[in-house]
Amino acid sequence: MKITITDYQDSWATLFAEEKKKINDILGFLNPVIVHIGSTSVPGLCAKPVIDIQVGLKSADDLDRTIEPMQQDYAYVKMFEPDWPARRYYCRYKSETGKSIPSIIDIHDAAPFKQGLTSLTHIHVFVKDTEDWIRHIAFRDYLEAHPNERDAYCRLKKELSKSNFEHMIAYNDAKNDFVKQIQQKAIKWYKV
Repeated sequence: MKITITDYQDSWATLFAEEKKKINDILGFLNPVIVHIGSTSVPGLCAKPVIDIQVGLKSADDLDRTIEPMQQDYAYVKMFEPDWPARRYYCRYKSETGKSIPSIIDIHDAAPFKQGLTSLTHIHVFVKDTEDWIRHIAFRDYLEAHPNERDAYCRLKKELSKSNFEHMIAYNDAKNDFVKQIQQKAIKWYKV
């Protein structure tokens, strides 16, 4: 599979704002904090054209309270939950096959790409101010404040996009060392 990397698009901020409104309409009863994260949130950074959103809640008790309401508009991707129990993960998909999009991708289901689904939006729900929450915010803010690091990340992604990957996880693994290194710097920088 080829990974599509595009130069930064001003429209990504608009797409985030549209999704934020939908999520707030769905989860407003939990008073969530909704922020744009990931590469599409960093001006000047190239990215896969997928909007990453982080939703912060006050309590871990509220994580499961998001599932049923979010399934009205998004697929609940439960398959990664055993490895990351502190997150609830939702996606807006486009079907490449014309088949209907499932409301849940469960632990033993085929991966979304094997079902002919392409991601448009990823929504990560955490308890606000936990390490998971901070790590994503710090990474975003650090790259925005450090254009040399941002540009190095873009070069890596464009270089990797020339290769074929079995699936998205293999692509993420290929950039993992760079991302972890930047995350460590970003967290120290953010906490100062």
